[in-house]
Amino acid sequence: MGYAYLFTHVEWIYSHDLSGYILRTVEWAEELRAGHLYPRWAPDLYGGYGEPIFVFYAPTVYAVAGLLSATFLDPFSSLKLIILVSSLLSGVSVYWLIFGETRDRDAALLGAAAFLAAPYRLGDLYARGDVSELSCLAILPTAIALYFASAREARPFRARALAAAAAATHGLMIVTHTVLGLWGSLVVGLVVLARIIVLSRRGLWRRARPLILALACAPGLAGAYVVPALAYRDVSHAFGMVLGLYKPQNQWIGLNVLFDSQSALFGKNFMQIGPIVVVAAVVTALAAGLNFKRTRPALGWLALSLALIGLTLPNANAFWQPGRIPLSQFIQFPWRLLGPAALSASVALGIGMAAATTRLSEQTRQGIAISSAAALLLLIAWPIVSAKEMRKADILTDPDSIRAAVESATSADEFLPLAVKARPSTPRRGLVAGAENANVEFSLSDGSRHALAVVATKPGAVVQLALYGFPGWRVRTDSGPALATLNTDAEGLLFVRLPSSGKYQLEVWYGTPIAVPIGWLVTGLSVLVLCGMLLRGSSWWPIRFPVVGARSAT
Repeated sequence: MGYAYLFTHVEWIYSHDLSGYILRTVEWAEELRAGHLYPRWAPDLYGGYGEPIFVFYAPTVYAVAGLLSATFLDPFSSLKLIILVSSLLSGVSVYWLIFGETRDRDAALLGAAAFLAAPYRLGDLYARGDVSELSCLAILPTAIALYFASAREARPFRARALAAAAAATHGLMIVTHTVLGLWGSLVVGLVVLARIIVLSRRGLWRRARPLILALACAPGLAGAYVVPALAYRDVSHAFGMVLGLYKPQNQWIGLNVLFDSQSALFGKNFMQIGPIVVVAAVVTALAAGLNFKRTRPALGWLALSLALIGLTLPNANAFWQPGRIPLSQFIQFPWRLLGPAALSASVALGIGMAAATTRLSEQTRQGIAISSAAALLLLIAWPIVSAKEMRKADILTDPDSIRAAVESATSADEFLPLAVKARPSTPRRGLVAGAENANVEFSLSDGSRHALAVVATKPGAVVQLALYGFPGWRVRTDSGPALATLNTDAEGLLFVRLPSSGKYQLEVWYGTPIAVPIGWLVTGLSVLVLCGMLLRGSSWWPIRFPVVGARSAT
């Protein structure tokens, strides 16, 4: 009902992110139209000086929405479609995860409904407007479900195929939302490691091996994004991401926040996952008394949920100290972990219900599942599902307007090049900001690609460009007496130096910084390893794993 209203009556959601997702989608779509299949530069932000935002922002949502915007739909409809697909995937994947563990459809329905009703998941959309985190929360249970399906599968090729699909989905999670992808990988790693230990104790190493290999390869699949983002973090203002409001130590919550219906900062409190956790704990405790053996997995999921919640409380201060755990400060808000905590509690609820209702009739189980799911949706989800509206007419959706408004798609200017001290107050007047011993006869811009015709009156002439410098900018001399060079001045602006006098035809474009091919190499190697795992022992590569303890014939 809430999504139907969103699609039919709300032009765009008024949230903490405001129009950020629209701006980024527009920029990605414009770069696609200009021929960049994986844009790294947003040419219209900061008044046309540009920003390397897609070097750092996880690209999945913008890649999909940008492609749809560049072809069939407008940015608003493109993002709404992603929201709808993510919400459907959230329910289906949690249902599949719990059903795979319990073979109980009613329990799977209840667990899926609990996750769909989780205020944090809904708050990602209606309060924060974080479409990427919403999508990542949908991919997280999908990856876990695929890993678990591989662990259960007795047929070797099918098990390897499921493990490869799990690794691909896990990698997709990382390139959908950087922070949740990182911490979600920790959740995936813990639960899959627990499954690997169980398989090893049973002597089922043939089933455990694909899981180990897939889990190891998954981060590498995201290398094309992760390697450049890490490599160029220190040449941007990324340190602004962990200062003031964005410092984890300034974002603790109390246990009462998990149950309060209102929040001073956000209005309706989307952190109110406490009721779901309590219901999961009660059902799990009841199930443990009735069928402890079948309840043990639920106890593990519940313990994981409580541990994640514990990391959002002031007592976890030591855990988040700078330098203690690499990149931990970039979580910004420890309460981001409430999303995976709600997922863990929902899975515990589903498994606990399956164990608690084993002896009941099918009709009774169905009645309990349907009535409980309806209660969760009505009592917990319904108060969160409402959206204030932003009008399309008030949101900039064309490059000229974005440049004129000196827009940025982030609030802390964290991805400005390091040499740039502050955002510009006015948009650039043109591509060329000034020239010394040179006359610019012609200039043309197409996204992040620019062309110039310049006459250098003296050797060593300089043309100052109204573009922010960053690793990846390139210059090509199409014609001229010598090769032009491209550099960055002390204020972070690009300039072209012309070594000899004469007429030059130049192209300047944002290309491929050195870390990008390294990242693609990491991704490619991970793909090759997974393909090798998938094909080994098949008719395409008939090599069998050696059997431990086998004796050779003599």
